[in-house]
Amino acid sequence: MPKSRKRKFPKKNPKKRNPKPYEVVKQEFVQMENPFPADIPFEKRIEFLLEIGNKAKNDFESDYPKLIHFFKEYDSLYLCSFCAYYFSLNKEGIDEEAVNGYLDFAPFHLEILQCISLMFEQNLSAKPLHESIEEFKTTIKNLSQNHSFMSFLLVEKAETQEDISKMLLRTEMMNHTRAVRNWAFVQQMETTAYDLAELIEDRFVTSLGFSPKNFLDILFSLVSLTEEKINIHLRKTSSFCRMKKYNEVFDKYEKCFRHVKCTDDSTRKRLWDRYGKDIKTLKALLLQHSDLFLSDIFTHSSSEIHSHLSGEIPENEICNVLDKLSFKFGELSQINKDHIFLDNPVHSKPFINIDGDKYFSVITHMFSHLGVDLLEKFISNDNELKKEYALKKGKYLEAKVEQLFRQSFPDAQIFTGSLWKCPTENKEFENDLIVLIEDFAIIVECKSGTVSPPARRGATERLSGTLQKLIIEPSEQAIRFENYLKKHKQTHTFKTKSGAKNQIDSTKIEYYVPLGVTLSNLGSIGCNLKNLIDSKITSHKLSELAPSISLTDLEVIFEVLPLQAEKIHYLSRRREFEAHLNFRGDEIDLFGFYLDNGFNIGETEYDELFHIDLTLKSKALDPYFIGKHRGVNVKKPYLRKTKYWNDLLVTLEKNAKNWLHMSYILLNMPEEDQLKFEKTLKHLSDRVIKGKCIQRHNWLIMDCGPKRRKYAIVGYPYKDTDKETRNAIINDIVVSCDKENIRGIVILGYNLDSKNYPYSVVAGSLKTDFFDSLELKHQIE
Repeated sequence: MPKSRKRKFPKKNPKKRNPKPYEVVKQEFVQMENPFPADIPFEKRIEFLLEIGNKAKNDFESDYPKLIHFFKEYDSLYLCSFCAYYFSLNKEGIDEEAVNGYLDFAPFHLEILQCISLMFEQNLSAKPLHESIEEFKTTIKNLSQNHSFMSFLLVEKAETQEDISKMLLRTEMMNHTRAVRNWAFVQQMETTAYDLAELIEDRFVTSLGFSPKNFLDILFSLVSLTEEKINIHLRKTSSFCRMKKYNEVFDKYEKCFRHVKCTDDSTRKRLWDRYGKDIKTLKALLLQHSDLFLSDIFTHSSSEIHSHLSGEIPENEICNVLDKLSFKFGELSQINKDHIFLDNPVHSKPFINIDGDKYFSVITHMFSHLGVDLLEKFISNDNELKKEYALKKGKYLEAKVEQLFRQSFPDAQIFTGSLWKCPTENKEFENDLIVLIEDFAIIVECKSGTVSPPARRGATERLSGTLQKLIIEPSEQAIRFENYLKKHKQTHTFKTKSGAKNQIDSTKIEYYVPLGVTLSNLGSIGCNLKNLIDSKITSHKLSELAPSISLTDLEVIFEVLPLQAEKIHYLSRRREFEAHLNFRGDEIDLFGFYLDNGFNIGETEYDELFHIDLTLKSKALDPYFIGKHRGVNVKKPYLRKTKYWNDLLVTLEKNAKNWLHMSYILLNMPEEDQLKFEKTLKHLSDRVIKGKCIQRHNWLIMDCGPKRRKYAIVGYPYKDTDKETRNAIINDIVVSCDKENIRGIVILGYNLDSKNYPYSVVAGSLKTDFFDSLELKHQIE
């Protein structure tokens, strides 16, 4: 079944029900209340958190033996398969998390169950769960939740708020590791995996004896093979449940499940009588019996996989690959309990080997997610291969980023690999990418490193080092180059390693947008630089850091935003918005929020007491990208604006001088104010046409944005006016607006004699001041 790009933490919202497949379920942002009033002493906060942590630990220690008991009483493959089939399947195009606001049974619970299965030898029992179903389900859910809450015990040695911030950062990474799956959409994850495999194909085959592409083909094909087998089982059970007479039910059941021993008439009659001659009870009995075959859905033989792949990969190679990715029962008998949740071994070996050439797994839902990690696991066994891969992986990321920006900014000058010498450090640096468009410059630095298992578990030093390498270092590089260009306003000729020369005129650059791009996805940690500062991961100020966005997230953003101005507006405003607002969510959650309002939320942006939870805003994008992968036509998400406003932006980008300035200003007006502008303009234009205005020349001015970031958009309808007079009036409008301390002005002139659409003339002030301080008001003062 198609899955969302990620899984998040439970948050109930019972109002949304019965959506259509691939329908966007609107997610409202939720204001979060601070659980600690300002007057609660620090010691009391620690006491409260420790109380939660200790209770969770006690409950965890109580529930863990209960869960283990289930695996000693029931067949472990049956337990895993039962949960996968009944608790984790969704109708195609329906996302339970988007509909309800939470997942009743998260996919990562299956990973936990498969791991626990490997702690013991298989119990070959045909005993069904019966009335213990809910107890089993609740036990695994509670166990996982309590393990999460146990992280509050990390505050035990906290002495300052800084210590608390460090604990929260570690907890965020642990929660990300525990629960979040799919760092991008399926097609992105698989494409990335295949691209990286191709980089080291020859040496990989020499080192490991099989093709990395074949390995990925096998892994990813099992997703569709499992889906096919699920649907076959569904059709079988549906077919006998549709029968009206008990003999027909038996006949159909035995036909569908041919390995079941056929019953004679007397046996059927005896069973029919025993169960009260109730057709529903009989069907329920046979459904329960069919559950004993659920493990067949998730068990694949090498010959079955060979056939599914149309015979393109030999069976012996399939076995060779899957043997390296498989555990046997009892192999994890000594596992650390914490590792089940934070360093689950099934992530590196996602199969259970059964009977030599048969392989079981209920975690095919995350095979796309695991592709790159498993590829790199194989690579790590050969040091020379590992070195070659690391070098090529970095070049791959740089090339992909360059390609993405060239496609997304066709009107820009784009330079790569500029070598420059920093006079303060007396050291040569290399800029990965700079994008010049009008007087904007996007400075991009790429980092292709990965997040190590200890860092994923929240290990302090490893997590700190990972964040330094993937977020802080590219920030420093981008800001360093920005400062150099600002300080040395001139035409630069930078050498490159390829021998080409990049000529960059920094006298023309007014606005700089620094950006770090990673191949790894750090979730909400990579999206909120304030947390890194509060945790003392870095001593930098916000103004000395650049946002960090993964390549796959950037691909999503640039695909959804068709206009160059929209992309630049998002990247620049996103940096300000992250700095000003307290929020919870990752990059695509933040982007989903942007699509609702363009980050135009007025003074709320600067309210330090305002906290919002955006963790489901990305769900608005899931139907389109999942549908696209599935070949389903789903309406593409877009930045909310009126048709007229969109036509304005499109026309400006095609035809107008200084189009980026004017577009940037227009993007700061939310849709409701756009409608108000259009309505007021129409009313004024009607009065001008009918000669009902007192003044000879009339215009409307609408401000947009909060006080510290205010712009003016002017509508000037005119009639029977020559060009010279019109230009004089426009100059008067600019002068009058400049007196109001406006950051930028757009004047849209409408010649009512010709009725050009969407405007007749456009103008604005030459002086603009677009970018806001990253500090809040009290910090500025």
